[in-house]
Amino acid sequence: MSLGADPASGAPSLQPLFRCKVLKPPRHLVPVEQRVVTHPPIDVVAAVVRRDDGRLLISQRNADDMLGGYWEFPGGKVDPGEDLKTAVRRELLEELGIETEIGAEIHRIVHPYPDRDVRLVFFDARIVSGEPQKLEVADFRWVTLDEIMDYQFPEADLPLLKQLCG
Repeated sequence: MSLGADPASGAPSLQPLFRCKVLKPPRHLVPVEQRVVTHPPIDVVAAVVRRDDGRLLISQRNADDMLGGYWEFPGGKVDPGEDLKTAVRRELLEELGIETEIGAEIHRIVHPYPDRDVRLVFFDARIVSGEPQKLEVADFRWVTLDEIMDYQFPEADLPLLKQLCG
């Protein structure tokens, strides 16, 4: 089998055994400013649930979820046609079994992920009925602002954490 030669350098060159399409690198390797997102952002809501003693409720994502094992403010995706406050109330009931009163919006961010953008809206909240349970979360904790930075949060939550701790 002849290797052939590179016309410019005269060095031997391999001939491909088959041809394949060269794909673009995955989006997470493409700088954010060069990404092309073709889908509208996914709406996600979360709650900063506060107790009277100032502690905040955080929950841990299940290991098999995207960003499994990370801690977050509890919440989830907004269903089509659903109001944001209704969505966060529903998510807290489904994930933790708590009835809540949802207060004011306290933070909003659009965060780029490799395959989509997420529009994340955070609300103040307080429990009106029930105690948190691990229904659809790996774990939950009540933490102080001094303790909260000891937990690993998704990058999208960091601006809110800085706002709360600042």
